[in-house]
Amino acid sequence: MLYIVTSLVVNYSRNMMQNSISIVTPIYKDHYLINDFVSAIKQIPNINLHEIIFVSDGGGDDDEAFLDSICEKESLVKSIIFSRNFGQHIALSAGYNLSSGDLVCMLNVDQQDPPSEILKLVSELENNNYDIVYGLRTLRKDGWLKIISSKAFNWVLNKMTGDNTPLNVSTMRLMSRRFIEHYNELTEKSRYLPGLENWIGFKRGYIAIEHQERKEGDSSYTFIKRINMAVNSIIGFSDLPLRWASFIGMLISLLGFGSLLVLLFLKLYIIDFRPGYISTIAVILFVGGIQILVVGLASLYIGRILKEVQDRPLYIIKKKINFNV
Repeated sequence: MLYIVTSLVVNYSRNMMQNSISIVTPIYKDHYLINDFVSAIKQIPNINLHEIIFVSDGGGDDDEAFLDSICEKESLVKSIIFSRNFGQHIALSAGYNLSSGDLVCMLNVDQQDPPSEILKLVSELENNNYDIVYGLRTLRKDGWLKIISSKAFNWVLNKMTGDNTPLNVSTMRLMSRRFIEHYNELTEKSRYLPGLENWIGFKRGYIAIEHQERKEGDSSYTFIKRINMAVNSIIGFSDLPLRWASFIGMLISLLGFGSLLVLLFLKLYIIDFRPGYISTIAVILFVGGIQILVVGLASLYIGRILKEVQDRPLYIIKKKINFNV
């Protein structure tokens, strides 16, 4: 029995060693967390670590200086420095594009999803032939506002796009090289990673992972940024708002036409009433508000089209470190 268990462990370790892993981590004014993060990854047993790629998303001189320093000491640590802030999901896209491991793991530097949980995702991906595996937070250690807003966002997005992503999905995910190569072929300028990952398809899985409190400091991903991401993701992956706007427009037109017939009937056969200024103003404001809403929605989609037509580079790299090693 002991021989069988030992053999299983050895075989599992060999499989781990066969698949090199690239870890991609966005950085925005988080340089004070990097040392602990790298140490935690290096302590993971039986992992064939190919590289740790930090993408500095315009976080300033402190982030850049710290990454310069750690890249001098750690050859496996690589850095991409953006010329300005382009956004977290674009930063991850840059890391994916320059990664070269057999597997690619997206992981945040705050360690709320512990690096040690990578082994669970690797095992799940290999044993089930998945191309992407997400972590599921069974017990999330965040503030109630963040928990509720995150679940509400995932629920709304599922309804808008017809997807069935679990509401407690984490940002930690592991992807095969095949999946990453197809992701790198995408050309959208406005990016929402989960939506793009769902669009790519392939076989995906989920596995429960631990969740812990942030190591230090506060997240720069504010509530306003989350709202902006929600709007961008809905516009980018669903035309349902436009269809709703069209439906509301038709409904109001039908109600207006029906009201006109009723008023005409009352005028001719029942009662001769005087026009009401207040009701007239109320109707004008209501219909005007709906028109502005519809035009606003259309403008958001037109703005997205403009960004795609301009065809500017997705990001601009100021400096790359250790990629020639």
